[in-house]
Amino acid sequence: MEEAEAAANRQLFVEYVESFYLPTHEDVLYPIEGLTSQKIEDALDVYIERIEKGDLEYVHYSWGDGDSVDRERVRDIILETV
Repeated sequence: MEEAEAAANRQLFVEYVESFYLPTHEDVLYPIEGLTSQKIEDALDVYIERIEKGDLEYVHYSWGDGDSVDRERVRDIILETV
C-alpha cells in the first residue's frame, strides 16, 4: 500500500509542478520553454537524491510534502539543466 500511495503522491506533485511550468499545460503560470513531463520527473529524482544525500551543499534540503518550496527547488534543478 505504501508504494502505491507514494507513486500517487509523486504523480500529484509532478502535476502540480506541470501546472506552474509545463508550456503545454492549459493553466500554466510560468512556462519554461522546452520543458517536458520527463524533465520534471528527472529533476524530481535529482531533488530526492539531494535530500537523501544530505551533504554540506544541500544540508538544508528536506521534503516538505510537495509544498511550494519543493516545487521551487525542482524548478531550480530544471533551470540548471535546460
